[in-house]
Amino acid sequence: MSQKAYALLMFGGVGARFGWDKPKQFYVIDEIRRKTLLQFVVQKFVDFKIFDKIVVVCPEKYLDETKKLLSEHINLLDFVIGGDTREHSVWNGLAFLENFASEEDIVVIHDGARPLVSKEIVQKNIECAKHYGAVVTAINVTDTVSYSESGERVDEIIPRSKVFIHQTPQTFKYHIIKSAMESCIEILHTFTDEASIVTASGIDVYYISGSRMNIKVTTLEDVIFVKRHLNDEHLV
Repeated sequence: MSQKAYALLMFGGVGARFGWDKPKQFYVIDEIRRKTLLQFVVQKFVDFKIFDKIVVVCPEKYLDETKKLLSEHINLLDFVIGGDTREHSVWNGLAFLENFASEEDIVVIHDGARPLVSKEIVQKNIECAKHYGAVVTAINVTDTVSYSESGERVDEIIPRSKVFIHQTPQTFKYHIIKSAMESCIEILHTFTDEASIVTASGIDVYYISGSRMNIKVTTLEDVIFVKRHLNDEHLV
């Protein structure tokens, strides 16, 4: 039996750092097509045509609005209510997949706030997760990095070649990510991504080369960057 691939698109947060009166997924980022961040990312993953299921994880308060905005794809999507933290939201998505996924199936977990991810990066995640079981999209840092115990004085310069910034997708065989999260279920709130949970459970996680274009929209300045990129694409 061939391995299936499932996407968990994470829109569970409320975007407190974004500085807008609603979660950032409802902000229009494609001015030409008048698509919100939510619509743009989901449309992209639907167009990839590489997933057996696409699961949208969103806050309960905004479930109806989310479904309304995604009505043109409603038959291609499943919806799951997010949890109190990012990792509890992921856990809810994995629990939903339990009814469909086999142990060897692939789960691609992606921040809904990363609209510029490429199909190539997603496909590479799936391909390498089939081989390694656990992969994280990442990029090397380009600036000098230092470590400080006090936060006031430089204690150590860390070689840039040894420092990586995690992005998403983060992709795993279903049984690996589910068992790792189960083992940390009481402390999920202390983790900031899935790769760190899997690493903490003693399983090796391998890097997939990411892209500096694959930014996470966190502030309105990030929106300006994304809009400029999309406008340039429309002009080509």
